[in-house]
Amino acid sequence: MRQTLHIAMVVGLALGALGCGELENAPFRLGTVQGRLTESDASVALVAVMGAPELRSTLAADGSFKLEQVPAGQAELFIIASASKALRVSLIVQGGQSVTVGSLTPKEASFLALRLKAPSHEPVEQAQVTLVGTPMLPLQPDEHGRLSVGPLPDGCYTLSISAPGFPDVASETCLGSGETQEVKVNLPAPSKKCEQTGCSQGFVCAQNGRCVECLDDSHCVSGLSCRGMRCEGEAPVCTSCEGDWQCGSKASCQEFADGSKACVTSCANANQCEDGFTCQAGRCLPDEAQFNGCPAYVKLGTSCDNPVLCRNQGLVNGLCVGGRCTIPCDTGRVCPEEFSCENTSDGRVCISE
Repeated sequence: MRQTLHIAMVVGLALGALGCGELENAPFRLGTVQGRLTESDASVALVAVMGAPELRSTLAADGSFKLEQVPAGQAELFIIASASKALRVSLIVQGGQSVTVGSLTPKEASFLALRLKAPSHEPVEQAQVTLVGTPMLPLQPDEHGRLSVGPLPDGCYTLSISAPGFPDVASETCLGSGETQEVKVNLPAPSKKCEQTGCSQGFVCAQNGRCVECLDDSHCVSGLSCRGMRCEGEAPVCTSCEGDWQCGSKASCQEFADGSKACVTSCANANQCEDGFTCQAGRCLPDEAQFNGCPAYVKLGTSCDNPVLCRNQGLVNGLCVGGRCTIPCDTGRVCPEEFSCENTSDGRVCISE
């Protein structure tokens, strides 16, 4: 009995000694990293550890930073220096020691131009986009599924995308210094029908649970009629569209940089464009001096109670005359078709005929 007790005490002491050794060695599993950026904007700058975004530091006024409790071993710093400069730095962290990376010169930052597309026009503006392993907060795209991500250091990244009603999806991409790269992500078929997810603007939910252009003529713009759940006909120029079948014989449905689409005609010079339009890169588009693109053009003549509303809708020199958004003019050439240049108490403006 005495011998058994003695052995138990020896084992207990050995385990206790081992436990104490582990506690004493714990500090040597972590290290400190410090350095300084040669240029930075303290209002936006941050330094973090890739894969462990909770380990981060802001910058002092002189550009210096200090990261504590960084796990020993290989590590990579994710650095945002300013709105246009960034950097990633690989290093080895020594446990129980402080590693100084010295003065670091940031490179030109990179950006991701992300576009999400749903298979059947389900809304994607509620999607959450996360840059895995970085300290960047989840981001949301606009109603067209577009999102600019950056500034970023050059390197490879994984985008994790989740959207209500859709299975999660991941996309990987690599960026060079100063590069802006477009990344298109097609979301998989939704796990829920449109009664639950809803539909993008301009689409309605059909009985089969899919988003369609129309169920009857009331869902189509003037000049189009509903045929086979598609709005078809000859819509006016600058009208939003999904395909050429919605545009007149002289126009086609073309996509713009923001992801929107509209019926436009081609041109070689301004003389081939109708009033209110100029020839821009081979396309007849609303005069840039008056309109911020087709979305603004179609706002001409809409109701208003003050000129600020009209300008916020993209009418560069927008006025609110007689409760309608309009623009100043000197000749009828400035006004689009169905509008004429008329005298008013606010001067000569484009008035609907």
